[in-house]
Amino acid sequence: MAFVNAGAKEVHGLDIDESIGIDFRHPRVKYFRESAEAMPFKDKTYDLVFCFATMEHVPDIQAAFQEMARVTSLGGLLYCVASPLWNSRQGHHFPQYFAAFPWVHLRLDRAAVEQYLLEKEILINPVNVDASTVASYMFDPVMFNRRFSREYVEACNRLDDFEILRNELDLEPEDDALREFLLEAESRGYTSAELRAVTHTFIGRRQRPRPFAKLASLLKRDSIKSTSPVRARIGRFLRAHKRSRPLDSKQAIVRA
Repeated sequence: MAFVNAGAKEVHGLDIDESIGIDFRHPRVKYFRESAEAMPFKDKTYDLVFCFATMEHVPDIQAAFQEMARVTSLGGLLYCVASPLWNSRQGHHFPQYFAAFPWVHLRLDRAAVEQYLLEKEILINPVNVDASTVASYMFDPVMFNRRFSREYVEACNRLDDFEILRNELDLEPEDDALREFLLEAESRGYTSAELRAVTHTFIGRRQRPRPFAKLASLLKRDSIKSTSPVRARIGRFLRAHKRSRPLDSKQAIVRA
């Protein structure tokens, strides 16, 4: 509704859930029951690709980010927020039931979670049915991808031809609950930063492809030693190409 009110000529919604679109109907809005990992849209279709609190449920985040990037138009914006991430204290998405037991999904199995809810006599909202349903949802591999937070950042760093405006993790501060759990968690491969990473935010603008951009990026990161003859030859080649590269029509119009 917000995009329609903002003046968008057409809005497309996408989800694998069979209930997609039942809450809002509008002549300028179309819904597609499809996966973010394989969208049925042409390249460079959308001026804005917006994804909120969804990627933590998508199994192949690399494929989904690549697909969102593919359908973003030149100059278009890709805006994606994933939260809460799986390894954060409420990564199970039920903070209302486990406020007193942070990281419960990393500390107990499905049966123990159900038992906890029953023993504590925690009132379950009718929308969530019962303790068994809550526990089953939390440990259903279809519902959560269980990805580590760094994987989101790495996936976005691999997007070609994007000006990255933000690609960051938001970490909550350390507290006594974290310090208590960390003694156990570190032995299982978790770090303090991983357990505190609640949100991943990516904001990027699609740019016109630049020839040899990946090669230039390698040079910039010093992947090839600065004293290497190979590096020197590559550098001379890139500088010569930059001087000799013809303008495309849009650039010529701008510069005329």
